[in-house]
Amino acid sequence: MMVLPWERSEAMLDTSLRMTSCTKLVCLLGPLRPIQLIQLCLKCGGQVCETLTPRENLMFAAAFILPKLDKEKRSLVVEGVIEKLNLKKCCNTVVGSPGLVRGISGGERKRTNVALSLNPTLLLLDEPTSGLDSKMSDSLMRDVKQIGEQGCTEAVFARFDKVLLLETGRVAYYGEVKSLRGCLKQLGIPLPELLLDVLEIPGDEAEKEAHVGKLKELKQLSDKASGADHGSPTKSEAPVKRAGPCRQLAILFQRELVNVKRNKALTVVRSVQSIASALLIGLIFLQLERNMSSLSPRLFSSFLLVFAQFMFALLGVVNAFPAERAVFLRETQDKLYHPAAFYLAKDTIMQCAFPILVVAISYPLIGLNGESADRVLIFYFIMAVVSNCGAAVGFCVSAAVPSVNLALSIAPALVMPQLLLGGLFIKIEDLYQPFNAISYLMVARYAVQATVVNEFTCSEKTECNAAVWRISSPDLCDDSPCDFCCTAHEMMASGGICPVLTCDQGIASLGMDEIWPMGETHVETIFYNIIALLVLMFLFRLQGLNILMISYRRATTGRCLPSCKSE
Repeated sequence: MMVLPWERSEAMLDTSLRMTSCTKLVCLLGPLRPIQLIQLCLKCGGQVCETLTPRENLMFAAAFILPKLDKEKRSLVVEGVIEKLNLKKCCNTVVGSPGLVRGISGGERKRTNVALSLNPTLLLLDEPTSGLDSKMSDSLMRDVKQIGEQGCTEAVFARFDKVLLLETGRVAYYGEVKSLRGCLKQLGIPLPELLLDVLEIPGDEAEKEAHVGKLKELKQLSDKASGADHGSPTKSEAPVKRAGPCRQLAILFQRELVNVKRNKALTVVRSVQSIASALLIGLIFLQLERNMSSLSPRLFSSFLLVFAQFMFALLGVVNAFPAERAVFLRETQDKLYHPAAFYLAKDTIMQCAFPILVVAISYPLIGLNGESADRVLIFYFIMAVVSNCGAAVGFCVSAAVPSVNLALSIAPALVMPQLLLGGLFIKIEDLYQPFNAISYLMVARYAVQATVVNEFTCSEKTECNAAVWRISSPDLCDDSPCDFCCTAHEMMASGGICPVLTCDQGIASLGMDEIWPMGETHVETIFYNIIALLVLMFLFRLQGLNILMISYRRATTGRCLPSCKSE
């Protein structure tokens, strides 16, 4: 029920503010057309960032809304809002999550929600007192009343230029405030104490039919007075100047860092996952020797590291984003930032941080190619891109489904193809269609090839004379200048010669030298596969942004009012 008192009256104001838990307050600071009113509809039930304090939530909101003010002046504005809504005692306490993370009380949480929407073009508080006891409800509405008396809500209704009355989601009247009294008098409708009583349908059938007819006539009178197009936009309708795209991105990155710092549980779990997987794989493939027997383990270890990084990144985002959906929708509906800025800032930093742990632990444990720093840095870069690919896929899923449970049910279906079509168990060229074609969309395919080729990229060793070292004794392996050497059993199985002495021969024996994309040199092959990974990451992220934009449009194109399409 939308409450708009006809005249400024203390008794009426008190009545309207204390009606029920379904009370809604409307604050219009200028003339609006109905479609603008619908687009600006905002639920008070929107969430706040639970890892931030009320002051931090307000400071970040102020940074978006008041970009031209310096930090000191924004702080003064925020302190004024905190004072108005009686948030002084809890302003430095983390908001928290009810039943999970201890934080501020329910009433303080409600007041923080209200504070984030102060000074808007339209303020609609939807069930602001639901879930609160009588004392908290009274405290909240007293604070809102105080703000209204300072010039935001019903107390200045007489100064409004226009008024919009909605009856079951349809426009009953839209026009000048000063004309409404005359229209009601012309139709013989008595002026009620509360304006919205005009829309109350009588219970008696005869009176009901007559009243509905009068409401239709009221709509016709308003259309005739204001014109079919409801007039042209005025200066007061111009949107508030918000932060630009780069500024939005910088603020969101800063907030993401604070969220990561505060959300220790999620960060610790992901760190433990990365460390544990790196330790497990590193200890299983501990210090691989430079012989033929180590060729396949090097391939398997590279695949496992890639697969684990992809899976952990995917599951991490699938779990985390649904909890932030409400915050995202509230802030984008408030026009604090563009959805693309939120998406670009989301989780990018952490996806580049966790691979550092994996590489730092697994690389020396396994004994991977440490011939030069380039090999280690390239290996890390590949892992970071894989992690971001996994996060992008996870974001697509979590943005498309309404719950974590459904997202977790879908995730395994996206992980299994990486395992089966990555070229580990069966060569890519041996896959039947359509699996061969699908493999081109697999992150594991390019990541494994890039890491394996990177592992078998070695400098040319002129001292390695194939004619000598192919038949040399296995006891001399420690003194061999070649990249690889053969054990006695390996030489016996090969007819007394060692078939693999160089990195090129090693990668050829694994069958990894004929898979697209393949360059003329190892460096080119690594580069092409990294490009393929970046393209996949871009496509997945683009699709994630597209799904996010669909969610945003659904929330901002009239779901809050059923008549928006008709208007």
